[in-house]
Amino acid sequence: MVARLRRDEQVCPAMGRERDGLGLGLGLGLGRNWGAARTGMVDVRYTACAVLPQNHDVPRALRSGQRVRDAVFDLVYPEDVRRVSARFWTPVEVASTAGRWLSALGARSVLDVGSGAGKFCIVANLTSGCTVTGVEQRAHLIDTAQNAAAAYGARAAYRHATIESVDPGPFDAFYLFNPFGENLYHPAQQLDAEPELSALRYMNDLSIMEHWLDCAPLHTCFVTYHGFGGRIPGSYAMLRSQAKGCDHLRLWRKMQPGRASDFRLEVEAARAQAKLAERRTRDTQGR
Repeated sequence: MVARLRRDEQVCPAMGRERDGLGLGLGLGLGRNWGAARTGMVDVRYTACAVLPQNHDVPRALRSGQRVRDAVFDLVYPEDVRRVSARFWTPVEVASTAGRWLSALGARSVLDVGSGAGKFCIVANLTSGCTVTGVEQRAHLIDTAQNAAAAYGARAAYRHATIESVDPGPFDAFYLFNPFGENLYHPAQQLDAEPELSALRYMNDLSIMEHWLDCAPLHTCFVTYHGFGGRIPGSYAMLRSQAKGCDHLRLWRKMQPGRASDFRLEVEAARAQAKLAERRTRDTQGR
């Protein structure tokens, strides 16, 4: 799994605009230094605040429906994680909306594919009550996410894994924030060099995700933000679409039976195909 990366490669000012809610009066109404965010310079949002919020203030505000600024929420993270938040992590407002949408449809167990620093999992749990699990391939981000969830008292779990090793059966909903797009970016624009990223990996992961959606039980729902790069099966209907920042948040639900086949067998077949393709590529490169 890869960390989140928006499709447009740009840091979107609308996504980080300071909003009403927790953080007013805390010395954080500074706005973003967008040039600095893109060039690696220090972001003034995180260095100029004089008063830091207590950890219990953020979950209390989220549970009560108040808006929480990303700059305030992100103070739970180390500086290097905060610095890339505008590009890679789901904004608080987006996560809150997605969590409420899924909860309203009866979702109770949500899988965040490519959970990164775990921001969606934490916010969605605190705003909706859903149990959220994140799967992420970067080990250091799993540690970061677990620490943040503990600090905010969120019921969120994280698994260090790639998508081919995950059983989607226990989940009745998915969250997809363009989870595989980083495979297609220039190395300089990727989060780091820890995982193996490639166009082949992109296609393999998309194939598995499409199989998951094809074979998922009736009424399975999922939310996309900046899409996920693959095909939405015709058995799903888009129930809601709302402009958020540079793109749209969309809610989908399976309204018709999908393939008349065993869910687990289909997923296993997709995994086998992906592994075979990778093996063939390695053999070809080794000749």
